[in-house]
Amino acid sequence: MIFGIGTDIVEIERIKKSHLEYGDKFLKRIFTGEEIDYCLKKENPYPSLAVRFASKEALVKAARVGRLHAHTWTDVSVEVNPEGIPHVFLFNELKKHLQSSRIHISVSHSHSYATAVVIIEK
Repeated sequence: MIFGIGTDIVEIERIKKSHLEYGDKFLKRIFTGEEIDYCLKKENPYPSLAVRFASKEALVKAARVGRLHAHTWTDVSVEVNPEGIPHVFLFNELKKHLQSSRIHISVSHSHSYATAVVIIEK
């Protein structure tokens, strides 16, 4: 049974601007170490960072936890398996809230935008 659906779109330039303005402080507040390492290995890391940002927003919408829930940005990690398929890993309160759930994620980006759709089954 579908528990929730979430979607988000973000301007890639917004993520780039935040990184250039706030540096590692921005990255470490939003992304896990694995996400940062993966994205910064790319010639242009900003589309990959933006896709992960959109994924985190979409997941929170699908999980129906809102801003009052005790979660942080780094309670969600979006990683890619060897075949290039994205997967979501959860930690702390979000992991407890969504235990035994199946999470489906689809991501994409263009030159200017990154988007993500998350479907949660319980």
